[in-house]
Amino acid sequence: MAMVIKPKRKFTAGAPSTSDIVEGEIAINTADKKLYVRDNANNIIEIGGGGAGGSTTEVTQNSHGFVAKDAIRHNGSAWVKAQANAASTLALGIVTEAATNTFTVAQSGRFEISSHGLTVGQWYYLSAAAAGGLVSTEPAISQPIVYVESSSVIFVYPYRPTNLLINSDGLTPGDNTVTSAKIVNGTIVADDLATNAITTIKITDLNVTTGKLADNAVTLAKMAGGTDGNLISYDANGDPVAVATGNAGQLLTSAGAGAPPTFTDAPAAGAYNNWSVKTGNYTAVARDQLIVNSGSAVTITLPSGPSAGNSVTVHNAGAGVVTLGRNSSNINSTADDGELTTGLSTQLVYVDGTIGWKEV
Repeated sequence: MAMVIKPKRKFTAGAPSTSDIVEGEIAINTADKKLYVRDNANNIIEIGGGGAGGSTTEVTQNSHGFVAKDAIRHNGSAWVKAQANAASTLALGIVTEAATNTFTVAQSGRFEISSHGLTVGQWYYLSAAAAGGLVSTEPAISQPIVYVESSSVIFVYPYRPTNLLINSDGLTPGDNTVTSAKIVNGTIVADDLATNAITTIKITDLNVTTGKLADNAVTLAKMAGGTDGNLISYDANGDPVAVATGNAGQLLTSAGAGAPPTFTDAPAAGAYNNWSVKTGNYTAVARDQLIVNSGSAVTITLPSGPSAGNSVTVHNAGAGVVTLGRNSSNINSTADDGELTTGLSTQLVYVDGTIGWKEV
């Protein structure tokens, strides 16, 4: 008759203890459908299983204080509760079963934990505040370690799957876009920027030469070192060679081949402005043509800082006297204001600092 070899057996849930089996001996738990062995460090190791399962380790550690669902780590001498407050204190696994002096730690896989109290369909992260705890809000140091399948089943993951794609060119985001990029101490060469690939770019201490930016590749750019109202010219190597300073209203004008452009005053729109009717005091500007219509005295102040050739024309159509304020310039070579009585007109043309405004 053949000899039947029967390993040690257990018919209720839970792993055997070191008092049940010796080093190298195996035991079968028919309730959990798991196979255990005791190693040479007095650890009870699970080496097989069925149903919900994955990678687990049975550990003997007196008075460990763990309960099911604790996130734990090994500190080099003992198992302790993990905490997401530093990279060195992250979890190695989740406790799925615990007795007084033994516990089972799950590194990855699908496990049954009755009445775990977690929300179905939710990811849970290692807590930064409570050692061993799980939280649904992601902390700054993120270790998503548990996903809840049902009221009694969880998945344990050392790291959550991401949407990063790895291809022959390296690692890229799953949607093939980069929302923020920084180029440090580099150069941008032809075809590095695809058409319309970048809508805003800031280039600092970097030369951008002809052909290095594709058509429409950059729609808005700021060159560091420039000043509002200034024009910087660059040579073929991208080095600045001249700066032209402009004022409001001026036009950019070519100075000819080989010379940098300059800013110049815009040409006058016409010899005179349209006639304007004034009924009170007013400071004139060059090319003004004014009709004063007032029953009381009115002062028309001539332009300040006039240029040679500027002109102002004034006619008094009212009953009041019109005073022409010289505004620090001479009138007909004297430092006196002018005067127009009813019905009189005058045209004044600025000549120079000696003559000032000349009546013509």
